[in-house]
Order: sequence, then C-alpha cells, then structure tokens
Amino acid sequence: MFFFGCVEAYIYGDYELAVNFAQKRHETGFDVPFYGMTDFFDCLSFLAMAHQSGDQKWILSAKKSISNIDYFAKICPSNCEHKLLLLQAEIKSITGEAKEAISKYKLAISAAERNEFIHEQAIANERAAEFFLRYGDSSRA
Repeated sequence: MFFFGCVEAYIYGDYELAVNFAQKRHETGFDVPFYGMTDFFDCLSFLAMAHQSGDQKWILSAKKSISNIDYFAKICPSNCEHKLLLLQAEIKSITGEAKEAISKYKLAISAAERNEFIHEQAIANERAAEFFLRYGDSSRA
C-alpha cells in the first residue's frame, strides 16, 4: 500500500504525501526494493521536495536511494540505467550544474526509450521540462 501510494502521490504532484508514504513504508519495515522501483520513486519524491523547499536534508535522503539504484543499474542496466541517469540529472539540477543536468536528462530519456520504459520516459521528459521552465527556457520545455 505504501509503495503504490508513494507512486500515485508522486505522479499527481503531491510530493509531501509521496514522502510520507515512503517514510511510513520505511518505518513499518515493509521495505521490499522491487528491484529499484521503490528507491526510484522514493528518490524522485525526495528530490522534488528538495526542489520545493531548498532543504538539503532531502538530498541526503535521496543519496541512499541513488546508491541502491546504482547497484541495480550495474546488475541490469536495461531496467535501471535510465532511472539512475534521471536521478543524477535531478541532483545536477538542484546543485545548479545546468549543462550536466541537461546531458543527464537527455541520456535518461534516450535510455528509457531504448529499453521501452515509456512511462518512465514520460517522467524524465516531464522533469526535464520542469528544469527548462525553472531556467526560463520555455521553448525547450
């Protein structure tokens, strides 16, 4: 329940609720990794909160999830490479490394498309668009 609640809340842009679901899942011990899916949506939620609040605690929370995704990306790149690239793009975006962020977004979108993760390609496109809007580039968004 907590995992799917986190995913749904994230998709609908309720990042605070998504984080609450992720934290509840961790507290209850029902922390099944689903081969990177839980870490992916936890991390997206943490990073969205970092964007909204500017609070670095969310980046620290995200780093554990990124480490787990990195592990899964090494085992099965076709399933997790795009996830890792997107999370890296989000970190670069938060830290103000715009050129690196753009590169990672492009790589994430391409990897998701190549491996037929259409729903996660859509998320990567959405995150990239929000990045461009934050930087005032509505034509690329």
